[in-house]
Amino acid sequence: MHNRLFVRFVRWVGHDLGISPNQITLGRLLFFIPGWLAWLYRYDLAARTGLPWQLFGSLATVLVTTVIVFDIVDGALARETGQVSDQGKVLDPLVDKLITYSTLTLFWAAIDHVGLLILFGLDLASTCLRGVQVEGANDFGKGKAFSQNISKLFFALAALCAAPWLNRAGNALIWLAVLLATVSVGVRALPAKVKNSIQVAIPQILTLCNLGGGVLAIWFAAQGHLKLAVTCNFAAMFFDLTDGAVARKLGVSSAFGKQFDTVADMVSFGLAPALMINARAGWSPLSLALGLIYVVATLIRLRDYGRSKDRTPPGFFRGLPSPAGAWLVISSALYPSLALSLAALLVAAVLMCSFTINWIHFNRIIGTVRLGETLASLLMGIALMTATHTPETFFSGPIVIYAFSPLWRKPPASR
Repeated sequence: MHNRLFVRFVRWVGHDLGISPNQITLGRLLFFIPGWLAWLYRYDLAARTGLPWQLFGSLATVLVTTVIVFDIVDGALARETGQVSDQGKVLDPLVDKLITYSTLTLFWAAIDHVGLLILFGLDLASTCLRGVQVEGANDFGKGKAFSQNISKLFFALAALCAAPWLNRAGNALIWLAVLLATVSVGVRALPAKVKNSIQVAIPQILTLCNLGGGVLAIWFAAQGHLKLAVTCNFAAMFFDLTDGAVARKLGVSSAFGKQFDTVADMVSFGLAPALMINARAGWSPLSLALGLIYVVATLIRLRDYGRSKDRTPPGFFRGLPSPAGAWLVISSALYPSLALSLAALLVAAVLMCSFTINWIHFNRIIGTVRLGETLASLLMGIALMTATHTPETFFSGPIVIYAFSPLWRKPPASR
């Protein structure tokens, strides 16, 4: 649905309004300049007008975000109308780099300088390689650009909301962009034989990162650092979400990779959440019993996943996925109420083994998320955060909505 609306919008811009891709590119630059200046001089503008500086900062954020969104439009329009030109191939990346790094320098005080400089160097190398190659941006380059752009939003929100902790998320995205840019440049620069070897290794490396996140979560939980443990487990979920997608995108698969992924999932989404709650509960008999039930349920869930793929509707899981079960448990680890955390172990175990219920695949829901689901997640997160007086519980909202999603997200045959 979203894709059809986007195509219609692109056609309206190109055919009905008669705007060329290069005109959009230049228009992006013209809109960007006032947005950049509004952010740079937001305090001066506030002093001259008597209005709050956050108003000018928000206006700048909206303008720059709009400019970034239209970066997708000009490329789509060029392909849709056949207006791909040598001039556009030079102009578009040049404007992109100017907008990207001019924006990031606005957050110089908050940004990781080392990561930014490495990213800039990799971007230059990628641009030079693109100049001598036929193909455009690869998927890793597109992921790098997306990560870069989202980081700007976090840096802006950190300033507008006086929430410095959001800068950490922005810098994490900068380093993710560095990783993706490194792979993108490597894919372009290396010989075909080496590229093939790397393609086989990339999903394994991501699975290893999943396992590393789970091991770190266990270690931090044992040290009593629950917030760090939860952060590491969320990182493991991210790597678990990407390793399979990357393997499918690269067209690589192996029996070892599947077994390795199962082991990593067992550690990160079985053992780690159970040990987190037990560390918090002081290893009481009740927490040990519920932790054991949860671990066994995760084992059953992972075993069923490997055996029932052919009997599961495409794009859906039988039973709550183990990463979702882990999310439900670890988000409750920061609740003031220990009873709620213990209950989460049992609820997650039951849902993971509810094989008559189908949950939509994470990768599918990300691209088709509905406005109602987004609003419900935000409201649920705010309600939990307010009730517990713990900011981190805000991230419980999405998983609660996802847990109930089989009520309205059903396989086509069962509707």
